[in-house]
Amino acid sequence: MSDGYVKTSTEGGIATVTFHHPKSNSLPGHILRGMAEAITAAGKDPNTRVIILRSDGEKAFCAGASFDELVAIGNAEQGLEFFSGFACDQCHPHSAGIGHRSHP
Repeated sequence: MSDGYVKTSTEGGIATVTFHHPKSNSLPGHILRGMAEAITAAGKDPNTRVIILRSDGEKAFCAGASFDELVAIGNAEQGLEFFSGFACDQCHPHSAGIGHRSHP
């Protein structure tokens, strides 16, 4: 079984971040981190005007966290890290270059 992936492509100012995990109803931490990194990188690119998130695969997508990772939380520090999701310093919209930009 695949461990999932995050891919990015950019064309004509449109960055598409495509993600997949075989358990389509959960996103483990490495996929969430990969998505955050891809969104941050696209947001810092001055040529990117739009970022599209796209789920790959044949099944329906539900934006739930990985239940396996949830039940593995052993202490408060791990819980804080798990529930912080995209909330990280380098992923803040303004530091990622995401937000208001003036366009010609």
